[in-house]
Formats: sequence, C-alpha cells, structure tokens
Amino acid sequence: MKRYEYWILDYRKNRYMKHLSMDLLVDRLRYLIENLTTLEVNGKIGMGNISIEPWKELIVKFTHTQEELKIRGESLPNNFLADCAVPKPMIEASERLIEIHNMALAKKPHLIKFGKKEYIGKNSLKISLASSFMDSSLNVAQMDDEMKAIFHANPNEMTITTENGEIIKPIGTVDITYETDRDYYVFCSSAAFDIRMFSNFEADSCLFIYDSQQFADDLISELRHHIEVEDYAYQMVKYVDPVKPKREEREPIIEFHKHIRYQYQKEYRHVIVPNRNLPMPKDLFLSIGSINEYSELICL
Repeated sequence: MKRYEYWILDYRKNRYMKHLSMDLLVDRLRYLIENLTTLEVNGKIGMGNISIEPWKELIVKFTHTQEELKIRGESLPNNFLADCAVPKPMIEASERLIEIHNMALAKKPHLIKFGKKEYIGKNSLKISLASSFMDSSLNVAQMDDEMKAIFHANPNEMTITTENGEIIKPIGTVDITYETDRDYYVFCSSAAFDIRMFSNFEADSCLFIYDSQQFADDLISELRHHIEVEDYAYQMVKYVDPVKPKREEREPIIEFHKHIRYQYQKEYRHVIVPNRNLPMPKDLFLSIGSINEYSELICL
C-alpha cells in the first residue's frame, strides 16, 4: 500500500472534517497549498520535502482534505488559488538568491527581518499595534486578525450547556473564539531564513540579526523613549490548526498564536504591552543605532 492510500484509508475511518462547510474546506486546501509550496534557491516554485516536518504533517492534512472533497463529490471553484500566498517565481534573481542562501547557512543569523532597503538600511524598524494588521491594504501574507483565535470544533466532540443546565448536542461546526480586548504592539521577524520571504513580503532586502537577546534588550530600551511599557515578551509563534488542534493548543495565548496558514513564515515575535491609559499610536518607528554591531544588511 502506498503512503497516500494509507492516509486516505485512515481518513475514511475518521472523517474529522465532515462537519466543515464547503467554504471552510476550500479555504483549508488553499492554506495547506500555501504552506506546502516553496521557492527553490534557483527562483523556481517547488514543494517542501514531505519526508520531514513540517511538510510531512501538512501533506497528510492536504490528502485528507482532498479526500473529503472527493467523498462529497465536490469540485473546486475556478481560480480558488487567486490572491493566495504562494510565492512568485524569482528566476531572474537566482544567482543572488543562491548567494544569500549560502550566506544564511554559513552565518546562522538568530533572526531575519525582511523589508525594504530604504527603511531597514537606515535601521528604521516599524512596531505596530496588533489591531492594525486587520487592514485590507496589507498583502495576504501580512493581513491577519491578531486579536483573536477561532477554532472550528467537531460537533461530535462538543456539548453545549444552557443557563438552565440543559444539554444541547450541536449538529454543525462549533466556532470557538478566544479574543483579547487589550491591544499590544508587535514586532515580527523570522527565526529561520527562507528565500520565499522576499516574494511573500515584497521585500528587496533583509537584516541578519546575530544576537537576538541584545536586539530584544535594545528594542525594549528604545521603545521606552516612545511609550510607557507595562509588559513585554518575545518567543516563537505557535502555529495552530483550527480544525484539528493538539490538546495543549486549545486555549491559546493570543499574543503568540497564529493560524497554521502562516506557518511558512516561522515567525519570532516581540510583544509589547503599553500602558492602556496613555495614547497608543498605530505605528512606532524606531532607530536603533547599536544594531549595526550585531546585524548585517543583505540586499537582493
């Protein structure tokens, strides 16, 4: 039996997506494709190595989603991949992409910040309110609701209790929303270099940061000149499957939670909570002079 045949058989024993609407199912196939797709160092579109994670798990989810569509006898809508975050080819820049890829392998930066040379080349870093990322002017790789997390729970695994103690068994998808009403500032970077980020973030350069702890200290220190900082933290983002979350992921920390659709970004996030009683500008632009001591600007 081939591997995909085993995955199909396994899914037919447990149709955990049977409850999903067609819209949610099509969207799931879209974001799985976005994550399975890669940009090769030669600038061509490729596919991740499905013998290793994260693509090993993603290809199983993808096969399961295709099988659910097949069981329903449904076909995909025309142009269902329009405006998705599949990277664009960059064949014309292949020689430079190979050089930068090899540099990243050799130098092993702790963090990578992708952006425009005109800004990061001048050490100008933008810190934005989480609420501002729900902006239609942002591209598909950037736009997200950073104030909430939504899970699409299987009704077979849920019961609803009314105020009178009556137990109701749901018959359709149960959307469970976790939300914070406390806005916060966020600085996003990548913890692993991937050339596709040039394409996804429409970037022409990136900053290799070689000392993540010093950068975090300098970032917070500079921020204190602009806002009153109540609390802050920094760590890898936790990417969660809203259809099939692991048990420990079902009560997410919103500030470090991201939908699995963004998993390819490998985000390392700095979260800064300001004093809520003071003005909070949408964006803060910081200039950290000392960053030159432990960083390097890399241009396409």
